Amino acid sequence: MQQQPLRIYDAQHADLEALQRIGCDTYREHFSEIWTRAGMQRFLAEDFSSENLVNSLAATEKHLWLLAEDNGGNIQGFAKLNWNSPMPLGNTVGVELQKIYLLKSSTGKGYGEQLLRVICEYVLARQQHLLWLDVLKSNRAAQAFYTRFGFRTYGEIPFSTDMFEIGMQVMAYDLTSHPQAHPTTCS
Repeated sequence: MQQQPLRIYDAQHADLEALQRIGCDTYREHFSEIWTRAGMQRFLAEDFSSENLVNSLAATEKHLWLLAEDNGGNIQGFAKLNWNSPMPLGNTVGVELQKIYLLKSSTGKGYGEQLLRVICEYVLARQQHLLWLDVLKSNRAAQAFYTRFGFRTYGEIPFSTDMFEIGMQVMAYDLTSHPQAHPTTCS
């Protein structure tokens, strides 16, 4: 099966409702088992509130939101980057990949790799070299995906929901030491 290209673009204020919808849909699909219904609703109401998103979208010197749509114009996922963000372990500053989510129906289609390659292009264009993230300790599939891409695990940080203490793995990717990150090979 041939991989279908995504159209990946900077989210703008006009994309607010689409960003809220894909954010809430993907988060519910992937993480509903770690929250109570009320806890999930509180989390999403804050994280994807109009006020928070408007402020974050406007602060382009601090954040970048990306939307990813298929060739039918349907949004399949999104990402959020935080520029010049200190890693929680150590004194290193890099670009935090705070969110990268795809609809469950879009997983396994190469969309995550496409989105991550475009993210690398943005990071390099800003003359940054370190991309870091945290991922649930229990999410082995995501950890394996990031490891295949070139991320290394640096340690653990605490994370809890209203149901569980789960913990996060902090992973980082040094774009200067991985040839697949360079724009000439990014799709």
